[in-house]
Amino acid sequence: MQIFENIQLALTSLVANKMRSILTMLGIIIGIGSVIAIVTIGDSMTGAMNAEMAGFGARNVTINFQPKDNMAEITDEDGNIDWDRYEQKTATSDDYLTDAMLKDYEARFKDVLDVLSINETVGSGKATNGRLHASVNVSGCSPDRQKLDGLTMLAGRYIEKQDVDAIRSVAVVSSEFVTKYFGNKTKNDDVLGKAFTVPVNGKDLRFYIIGVYKYVKPDSQFMMGGDTETTVYVPYTSAKRLMQLPAGYSNVTVRSKKEADSSEFLTNTSAYFASYYTHNKDFTAAANSMENMMKSMNKMLGSVKLGISAVAAISLLVGGIGVMNIMMVSVTERTREIGIRMALGAKSRVILLQFIVEAIIICLIGGFIGVGIGVALGRIGAQMLKYAARPSVIAILVAVSFSMAIGVFFGYYPASKASKLDPIEALRYE
Repeated sequence: MQIFENIQLALTSLVANKMRSILTMLGIIIGIGSVIAIVTIGDSMTGAMNAEMAGFGARNVTINFQPKDNMAEITDEDGNIDWDRYEQKTATSDDYLTDAMLKDYEARFKDVLDVLSINETVGSGKATNGRLHASVNVSGCSPDRQKLDGLTMLAGRYIEKQDVDAIRSVAVVSSEFVTKYFGNKTKNDDVLGKAFTVPVNGKDLRFYIIGVYKYVKPDSQFMMGGDTETTVYVPYTSAKRLMQLPAGYSNVTVRSKKEADSSEFLTNTSAYFASYYTHNKDFTAAANSMENMMKSMNKMLGSVKLGISAVAAISLLVGGIGVMNIMMVSVTERTREIGIRMALGAKSRVILLQFIVEAIIICLIGGFIGVGIGVALGRIGAQMLKYAARPSVIAILVAVSFSMAIGVFFGYYPASKASKLDPIEALRYE
């Protein structure tokens, strides 16, 4: 019953001094509101990016041909780099991934391998058709890329082995490309066999459309504004010829079967391709998975979110000092009241509990208001960034608990001072 009486006394005191109570809570409200808003936006961004990256294929492993890091060889004991000794290595056809490597890989990993796709980057450009235009990213690929990217064909067909072997200048475009390049009244079937030209890296590349796939708009957008860029798929052999690339491959994507251990698959794939470059001083092949990229991204975003939240939480310290200050004033104003209660038999611990409860009530009310404002601001921020709002229940519970802890911590000294007053001196106080 004593707790309920103390709560009632605390609420009566707050109502009697409305403006002072609001100003006291302001630091708590701003601090908790800021933290909740930041955590909500951060979680919304992380969740949306994870969903989008998972759509690219969490089980996908990309093998990239790349130069070895030989900077240690030209770095002295003090960490200084001798740039005069640095030499940019030029890869030859003997350095790239080869057909023999890929065939041997497929044979060895056939029990866990689901898809293997050869990729060749061509570049981005804007295809123009009179007043109409479409931004595209031209990508050379093998037939398995359709399965890897989960493309749904709306018209025509996808790239086949015969297109690759014959080095045909054919392309598979998106339904979005058809709308933007040919006009929104054009049907997908009507564009089959038609040609288009796209300038890439100073070259005008001409392709004939053999298929149209369904364009799926991403759930979130990493780049705000600008024109939508869609992928145009062409045979990787055509890409190599158009870009005058040497024999071999610089980028291959593989995907494990669902039942396979993705971590083990990544480790074994990395070890397999790296073994071919043991004696190559200049180049190697590194395997990376989308899953690992997602973990690294989540860790980075988590660190940024924690750092910004820590800065925002400083206002909670300021708010706590404000609570202590107002409680000291309250103790001074109510000295005679304390003396009367102690003269009537109230013990020191009763007075101590009364003022601690009052401090907790102030912080709790401020905390609840801060949570409401933080969730609202977080939702608004997430919507402005075009992400689905994801308020964190854990963050809300921690924020409310923290506000109670602030009430106890900063309310204890004024409450202790009140409980130690001499009843006689308190009754004489004017």
